[in-house]
Amino acid sequence: MQKKTAGNETAGPDRSEKVLRWLAMALAMACFVAAAACGGEDRGGESGDTQVIDTWVVAQGAERQVAAAVSDIEPVTVDTAPSPPSVPEEPRAVSYGDAEGAFQAGRYGEAIDLFSAYAEEHPTNPWGHYMLGLSAWKAGHLDISETHLLESIGLAPDQVKARVNLARVLIEAGRPGEAVEQAAAAEELDPASIQAKRVHARALAESGDHDSALGKYEDALWIHPDDGWSLNNMGYLLVQLGRYDDAIGPLALAVQVDSANVTFLNNFGSALESAGFPVAALAAFRSAVEVDPGSRAAEGAQRLEARIAPDAVPAVTRTELAQAYREELIIGSSARSDSAGRWFPQGAQPFGR
Repeated sequence: MQKKTAGNETAGPDRSEKVLRWLAMALAMACFVAAAACGGEDRGGESGDTQVIDTWVVAQGAERQVAAAVSDIEPVTVDTAPSPPSVPEEPRAVSYGDAEGAFQAGRYGEAIDLFSAYAEEHPTNPWGHYMLGLSAWKAGHLDISETHLLESIGLAPDQVKARVNLARVLIEAGRPGEAVEQAAAAEELDPASIQAKRVHARALAESGDHDSALGKYEDALWIHPDDGWSLNNMGYLLVQLGRYDDAIGPLALAVQVDSANVTFLNNFGSALESAGFPVAALAAFRSAVEVDPGSRAAEGAQRLEARIAPDAVPAVTRTELAQAYREELIIGSSARSDSAGRWFPQGAQPFGR
């Protein structure tokens, strides 16, 4: 028992020494690690454990530096407004000149678009609405034309041109009574306006008041004896009424005023043919065909050429007829009437009745 006890006692000190040694070694290692962790000298050539520690420390330091740097920057989130897109160029404002240029060039559809934009940008400018009304009228949109001409008149009640052209639109729309009202208002605003008197006469004629219409044409011609359209319209009305002899004079003067106007020439030829002057009528029709081969005057020329000898001489000339009517209109002393109440130049006699 003692030996065992001794043996045990002997074993106890040995075991204690071993424990103390391990504790001492552990403490030394801890101090060594602590020294390295506290920033000891660079030991890059030493064992891998130290290198791992150094790498971790550097990495941790880098992470802290990066974290600090990022914290000074406003974080970007999905809600951050993106960069503004490129701003499209502002559309150029429509100028009155551009729109008027399209109208003058006969591009009435384009003029409607341009003047619509102009009127929208300048709603209180009566001329924008006026030109939009004219463009729509020329393009055949009578309802749009009426709307904007009325708008123009509402903005400028004293505007004669808007009323004159509104009367024309109303005549084409088959509302001559309303056209008379607008034309009369225009004439009241400007008693010297040939256009107002002329459209007033047209409206009266369309309303069936032919005598008043002829009187209104005479009023216009007293102011301006060479107004071709008043002369033509008066002559055409007389042709419609069957007063062919009376129609010859104003139509002859209309042709003298504008010898290249196919409408004037054709109406003049019709009046001459119906009044019994076929040779002179053929000359008028041929003049119209020279200006416009596709005009209706070509039919009249073909019809008369089949009846008239190539060497036939007209009994009256355009110049004589025009001069005689001018004198009758202005002076009233150089024309005379035949027994039927018709007038002809001195020495001229109708034939071919």
